[in-house]
Amino acid sequence: MKILKFALAISAVLWSCTVLGSDLQAQKTQIESSYKSDLAVCMEFAKNEQAGCKKEAQVQRQSAYQKLWSQHNSNEPLPVYQGDLASQKKQIEADYQLMLSVCTQLDKATQSACKTEATNRKKASLKVAMDVPGKSSKPEACNHCGVVTQIVEVDKPGEGSWIGKVGGAAVGAGLGSLVGKGTGRTVAIVAGALGGAYAGNKVEGKMNEKKFYEVTVKLDDGAKQTITYDNAAHGYKVGDKVRLENQQLVKR
Repeated sequence: MKILKFALAISAVLWSCTVLGSDLQAQKTQIESSYKSDLAVCMEFAKNEQAGCKKEAQVQRQSAYQKLWSQHNSNEPLPVYQGDLASQKKQIEADYQLMLSVCTQLDKATQSACKTEATNRKKASLKVAMDVPGKSSKPEACNHCGVVTQIVEVDKPGEGSWIGKVGGAAVGAGLGSLVGKGTGRTVAIVAGALGGAYAGNKVEGKMNEKKFYEVTVKLDDGAKQTITYDNAAHGYKVGDKVRLENQQLVKR
């Protein structure tokens, strides 16, 4: 037992040096490392002495955490976190969990105060991270923004050219020449030419018919705007959030 007390006495001196660091994670690591060393020492004792040794090691461990807590400065400045908001939140949560892990090693009377301080520091750090100077809490207004509410396919008739008219007239006149004689034949030729020109123009127009796609957007201010595309691959669908720029739509 004398050897046991001597070993733990040396350990107590080492534990007292453990709390002098400033980094919480490093201090916790030192405490746990010393505790494991104590347990290793306990395993060298006779079985009937091991239980008492381990209990004493646990007491020394809690004592080190208590001393760590008593020496900490509750008014210590908050850490400065780097990176974007998501990265800062992750770091803040890690520090919060670290402090809670220390709190659980304290006696019951101290745990509550420790956890309260950990929570308050977390809230304060989150507030600092989200309070970016010069950035308004309100989102910037989006001019000419809206949502696609309707897409309609429209057939636009094509226009016939003089080629269709001339070609149709020639065919019509040829057919008219086969009808009657004299004045009647002349009338038939003229009528055939006119009818052929009209028909030829219509046929060519049908061949030149195109499809267009009207994309209607309801803007944030309530107004509606329709943009016409000549290709089905315009890239928009109902529900898309868009912005109107130079009479063209841009996804946002």
